[in-house]
Amino acid sequence: KMSAASNIVDDTNQDARETDRKWLKLARRQANEAVGKVRGREDPSRIGDVPNLDLEFVQDCHFMSDHKMKIISYDNSTWLEGNDVSVANATLTEKIISSKKFIIATGASPILPEALTKAATNAGVPYLTYRSLLRPNSFDKLLDTTTKNIVIVGGGPTACELGQSLSRLGRKYLNVSIVAPEILPGEGVTLQEAAIRILFNDNCNLHLGHRAVDVIENGGSPVLVMNDNSSIPVDCIIFCTGRSPESSLKSLHLDKAGIAWTANKGVTVNSYLRSKTARHVYASGDCASAVPLGDRRSIHAGWTGFNVVRNALLPWFLRSRATHPFVPRVAYLDPEIAGAGMSAAECILRFGADGYDSFHVPEDGNDRADVESRERFTDANFVELRAEKISGRLLGASACGPAAAEIINEVCLALVNRLTVRQIARTLHAYPSHGYLLYRISTALAMQKISGLLAGCGVFGRFLGAQLRNFARVVTIFKFKWLPWKKQSMLKLSRWQAKGSSNALVLQTEKGRPSLLSFIDAYNNETLCTQILCGNNTSLDIRHGQREFTEWLDAKG
Repeated sequence: KMSAASNIVDDTNQDARETDRKWLKLARRQANEAVGKVRGREDPSRIGDVPNLDLEFVQDCHFMSDHKMKIISYDNSTWLEGNDVSVANATLTEKIISSKKFIIATGASPILPEALTKAATNAGVPYLTYRSLLRPNSFDKLLDTTTKNIVIVGGGPTACELGQSLSRLGRKYLNVSIVAPEILPGEGVTLQEAAIRILFNDNCNLHLGHRAVDVIENGGSPVLVMNDNSSIPVDCIIFCTGRSPESSLKSLHLDKAGIAWTANKGVTVNSYLRSKTARHVYASGDCASAVPLGDRRSIHAGWTGFNVVRNALLPWFLRSRATHPFVPRVAYLDPEIAGAGMSAAECILRFGADGYDSFHVPEDGNDRADVESRERFTDANFVELRAEKISGRLLGASACGPAAAEIINEVCLALVNRLTVRQIARTLHAYPSHGYLLYRISTALAMQKISGLLAGCGVFGRFLGAQLRNFARVVTIFKFKWLPWKKQSMLKLSRWQAKGSSNALVLQTEKGRPSLLSFIDAYNNETLCTQILCGNNTSLDIRHGQREFTEWLDAKG
């Protein structure tokens, strides 16, 4: 928010960099105040006196055997009583504790590519992670007059958030670039395209379809080299290349307790988050293998933490799956980008390209967007719903807008309770709220079928609609899609279509903005598809993905 405010300052009569430095300091001060309030609510002293709870702040801990652990702990008064004692001077106590059960919740740490960090060190280029960036000393380096070119390696939500914020704060003097094979990996092309539009609008340079491979000096100035041998100037690198539980788990000596784990996924557990090799050990959050990589988010860590304690303490008949099937995925850009449930590619893989309904509506033309078009960016905003073709049950959604996270919260409520688009359409939404667009799309999806129209015609109408849906299911059975040879053929086609939906050509528009065109959309454009296969010049400036597109076409046979 501070970076957004800095963009409206009139600095024509003063040094722009000095003005931006002031805004950076103000942003830092605001962040410190907010974080301070959060930490106050999470202060360890609040649970220090809880009955039957021993709280230990440890310098080191590791397993010695199946049920024994060695810990080297600090004097709790250092933290619980607020004493101003440095860690180096704190009193340490070594002890061995034993327990019938253990819960591991050590989280994950930022991944630092070894080859790139070594190259950056040799070239004299400082590097940070998304975590170390926001520490006071690291953040102040960005205020230094020598920092001109910041390169963010990675294209996930954190990379996008930092890219937009730093681009806004730097404005005229800071050159921010993102280098990544793709933006928001795992999300649909529509959300990826929205992220590109948002970042480009804030002057963030995007190098998509590329990987950072080296950092060298060129003519006395450091540059970052990409996999196509092109290079860009760099004064500071921010690594947003994901997280791994390896560093925290490695120090626990899990092998001494017979606990199986992997560097990428963490402790090998079942759906109850119980270790598969050591039945007395449980794991939760980012260090549990049963938690999908795309669902490793703070809200899900809290959910798994609660459920793993329940599963560890209660008898077997009161246990249940400890992970949540519908985790909201939000990138807090301005505007927000969010998704939940099945992506378009996942829907295609399960139902086929024509086996589900999808409706995509841009925010432009909506009353609320027209009213606020001068005060906020609306070009990338949209809402998209995906639903089962016959039942109308909601499968997933994507959204981009100032309240996308709130819209996705409502979608998650519908997904958990297996609601249909007809039920959402019968729920009035305030006008002209941001969620009103979700109501309009649900109504459109419901009303495009006769059974949906009958749903608004009273009890008897709903009964007739249900019979029509049952008839449609019977007709589907008599299409004999369940026969083994037909099922195998359809599965192969669905996999091909799903891959085409999730992969895209990277194009360059006339304005210099990168744009995405999914393989499946390019395939449906017969003229463009022929031009690409024949190697002729197309009307589109294709920057990346042409070879992958050709391989995808060849895979169809």
